[in-house]
Amino acid sequence: MPQSLRLLLLLLLIFGFSFRAQAQRIILDGEGDVIIRRQPVDPFADPPATQKDGKEEEAEVGKDEPLSAQISAHILKLAKAEREKRLKFMQVVIDDVVRLCELNEEQQDQLLLAAKGAAERSMKDWHEQAERYFRTRLDGADSDAAKEMLDGMGNVKFGGNRSEEEGESLELWKDTLSVVLNEGQIARYEEVLEQRHLDRIDAFSRMSISTLDGYLRLTPDQKQDLGKLVHQAAVDYLDDVQRYWGDYFEKGTLMSLANANEDEVLKEILTEKQFERLQSATSNFDHFWETKKRNRRAEEKDAERRNKEAKEEQPEDENPKLN
Repeated sequence: MPQSLRLLLLLLLIFGFSFRAQAQRIILDGEGDVIIRRQPVDPFADPPATQKDGKEEEAEVGKDEPLSAQISAHILKLAKAEREKRLKFMQVVIDDVVRLCELNEEQQDQLLLAAKGAAERSMKDWHEQAERYFRTRLDGADSDAAKEMLDGMGNVKFGGNRSEEEGESLELWKDTLSVVLNEGQIARYEEVLEQRHLDRIDAFSRMSISTLDGYLRLTPDQKQDLGKLVHQAAVDYLDDVQRYWGDYFEKGTLMSLANANEDEVLKEILTEKQFERLQSATSNFDHFWETKKRNRRAEEKDAERRNKEAKEEQPEDENPKLN
């Protein structure tokens, strides 16, 4: 299939989703479902001159409106800010690709279109979480007091601490890169991304073991053995840690990386007092790491079961060769 046709199909798929996402469902109390369809808007374009300012737009749905309409309007207002944040991040991604791969103008335009669609598609989970959050908490509330209640909830964050970066991780965006960039450009970009990932792992694990060393007063042998465990934990879980806690890591967060390992493994390296001191300093992070360890145990058990079943299904050699 020609490259231009593949790109066209990708963009149609991207924006087919984006256009469908413009249909907003508002459930009016006792009046059934009402679908409000909006025309697709270029998220990077300047607002039209006739667009109302924020105060006028917010005033359109006031406290006299039905509860569901007020919730929908509040979610749309929050979604606008979230979408702009995600679009700004995708622009950073595009600028990065342009610098590294020296794209021509046509390639830049193609990536810009794909970035808009990726940012919009990444909003799917955000919308679902926002709907569930606000409608659950305001279930049965008085519509007259809904506006004050919604304003009082503040700016709730959905999707984790790095949600604005979700567009870059979508397969649709990666597929677009594979179509727009040539083989040399793809190899160059993937090489740089991989090195950045390795650098983050190295930096985080070094900071973690340095913090542990200062807090637990490790011997050189303890530092070396624990350092290997911490580095592997960074390889396995750094992305999850950053999604959960964001980019700010305080002392307890850094030291808790050691808790990715089973207690028995840590006790083989640390003294009893060191182990107890570590557990006390990182107790706020127990739920996160216990979940990770529980999932890992389940995966290991499942893998062991599959291997056992595979061996049992292998037919025995009825005529084994004699040595």
